[in-house]
Amino acid sequence: MTRESRAEESEGTIWFINRTVVVVRACQPFEDWAKGIDEEAPTAYDSSGKWSNAYLIPEFNTEEDAWEWLEANCGMLFELELDSWYTDPEAWPEDRSWNAFREWFDVELIEMAWDLVDEPLSSEPPESPRGVEA
Repeated sequence: MTRESRAEESEGTIWFINRTVVVVRACQPFEDWAKGIDEEAPTAYDSSGKWSNAYLIPEFNTEEDAWEWLEANCGMLFELELDSWYTDPEAWPEDRSWNAFREWFDVELIEMAWDLVDEPLSSEPPESPRGVEA
């Protein structure tokens, strides 16, 4: 089905979003860390699958460029993931390097994002996690 025919059928517009989507899924080291803080923390591998978050990052010409951006910004992503579970940075692991990030999280790049909602996007900055400017 083409973009135009789908849009005509739904009487709306389908918009291409000029961003790359990064899906970050927690792995066993993240789960172990979370359990160390709270023994009753839910496991990442429950019926809904792993914990995951999606981030919109700049659009790149090559996958290699996207991976380079991720490596350069892994500290920010690591902190966002940690902050989403526990907001006290004193409890966060000291090693938030690229290698540690890759051990703690599975990362998936999605090249194309489409907005299927026929309403304008809205964007409001959340309270900024430490070190991340909104």
